[in-house]
Amino acid sequence: MVNSCRRCGTCCSYMADVFGIMEQTGPFEYKIQYLITGVQQIVTIDPDKTYLFSNTTIQDKRPLACPFLRFDREGLALCTVHQTRPELCHMYLCNPQKPEG
Repeated sequence: MVNSCRRCGTCCSYMADVFGIMEQTGPFEYKIQYLITGVQQIVTIDPDKTYLFSNTTIQDKRPLACPFLRFDREGLALCTVHQTRPELCHMYLCNPQKPEG
């Protein structure tokens, strides 16, 4: 059974092993590449999330996280390229572990 997203960020915390930023192509536009297949894609920071993307402190806490993962003031995970996110991210289905007890 697929559950709704809890915005914990776990699913994106190791995506730096899957794709990486090749180059910045505009003020908030990046060329990324799937590291296994070599497929490239352009992603753009969502206009309402540019202020979040500027904060890079997540790299200190989660060095293998997707380069576009950020957390809001409440500590909830956000994809800063949600509107143009990679196809792999469209296919991800959240199925978190049920809490014990």
